[in-house]
Amino acid sequence: MRAVLLSLFASGIAFAQPLVLPAFTEAESKKLNAGETVVHEVKPTDNKGIGVQSFGIVDAPSTEVWPVLRDCAHFDKFMPRTKSSAVKEEEGVPLCHVELNLPFPLMNLWSDTRSVQREEPAGHYHRAWTLVRGTYRRNSGSWSVMPWGDDGKKTLVIYAIDSDPIILIPDGILRSAQTGSLPEVFAAIRKRVVAVRAP
Repeated sequence: MRAVLLSLFASGIAFAQPLVLPAFTEAESKKLNAGETVVHEVKPTDNKGIGVQSFGIVDAPSTEVWPVLRDCAHFDKFMPRTKSSAVKEEEGVPLCHVELNLPFPLMNLWSDTRSVQREEPAGHYHRAWTLVRGTYRRNSGSWSVMPWGDDGKKTLVIYAIDSDPIILIPDGILRSAQTGSLPEVFAAIRKRVVAVRAP
């Protein structure tokens, strides 16, 4: 089974399209360079739940940012609202377990996801996940990391999500809450990169 998975993973890398720097408007580029978050709302699958693509700049090379977003076991140390995170293995396949702490009287959300990741020579990195089980009807998304600026010493981080949590909150409120929390997510990533940087 492990050999089959490794073969599929290698094939996925071989045929995957290279990561390409997104095109931004002049206003969006100014926001990014000023340390702000750019958000593109996208239609979620079946128009249910949350669909969003967000962008932020981290003042560090992509080689420093990538390990922070690759290793989901440590998300509970810095990601907002993350109560616990861990990597567990089932039949030789690693799964990422994350539990989100929601305010009372809401029940916490949790998910086990399977991810595929790739690293490109140009310092571009990508990790995409899909739902195995949890308190979601759908939970897929990705982190993309690539050099930013003429000298490539900064990093553009792209966070995309297509999620439909099983929760008694209207989609409009969910989408507004998700969008409003994104600057906090990027701020947490920046702090974590500094915290784990080798002296």
